[in-house]
Amino acid sequence: MSAKPLRTKLVEFCGHQPLLRPFWRMTRDLLVVERSPFVNIYHCCTQKTASQWFRAVFSDPVMIRHTGLDPEPYVALGLRQARIEEPLPPRTVGVHLYIDHPTYAALPKAEPYRSFYVLRDPRDLVVSWYFSARFSHARNPTVLEMRAALEKLDEKEGLKYIIDKIAEFGTFEAQLSWVEAPPDPHVRIFRYEDLAADNAAFLARLLDWLEIHLRPDEFEGLARRNSFERLSHGRKQGEEATRSHYRKGVAGDWKNHFDAEIAAHFRAVTGDLVERLGYAEEAPRTVAAGS
Repeated sequence: MSAKPLRTKLVEFCGHQPLLRPFWRMTRDLLVVERSPFVNIYHCCTQKTASQWFRAVFSDPVMIRHTGLDPEPYVALGLRQARIEEPLPPRTVGVHLYIDHPTYAALPKAEPYRSFYVLRDPRDLVVSWYFSARFSHARNPTVLEMRAALEKLDEKEGLKYIIDKIAEFGTFEAQLSWVEAPPDPHVRIFRYEDLAADNAAFLARLLDWLEIHLRPDEFEGLARRNSFERLSHGRKQGEEATRSHYRKGVAGDWKNHFDAEIAAHFRAVTGDLVERLGYAEEAPRTVAAGS
């Protein structure tokens, strides 16, 4: 099942089809009640940081009405190989830009603009990548290669494989590049853990940063339409569905899957990354299944 809600598919389809695009923009402009003060918004992240949640939010009709910005998703998989040399089209939101900070810094940007980066505990990234690559991620050559490898491994060896693989992608380097970048008044770092703890409170802080103003009823509707329960078709946050793109929606799940051996392998590959990103170095609580 696709991770994208129907409204997201419809908005993106209309915005990118040459024959439909003029009619879509004309209709959109008639509905816009407030335009964003920014030419572009840049949503930067790594994979497995609720990127499809953000894509759904920015494709929501109420967001388009109050920004006049079209979502412009970036779908390339690799971080180390990512190159964006052309500026975003004006009046767009660059959704889930999977790029490191040097790539972002080199991207031509029209003033005024605003950016944010979504950070997640890298140990949770590993677990999320494992289940996604093993069961739910949309098929592409890289994912198919990973899935074939994971089918031959138990969970312990599979998690170690994922640690090595996403290190190869440049995921951990990309995270560190954002956290240790020089201060920039255009950029704010948001943490996935805050989103997992309280979707609505996180959304309110994000809209405040992006200077998007909604009436209380509009905000409540936006939060409700993009709640974990709605996007997962009725499951409560924390209720796991292994084969769903919206698998669990919680922070700290790595403790249920890392054992001492996996934690040692993670440390050997990433060094002191956990501490440098501002997370606590903790011992795993349980032994990984399949070990």
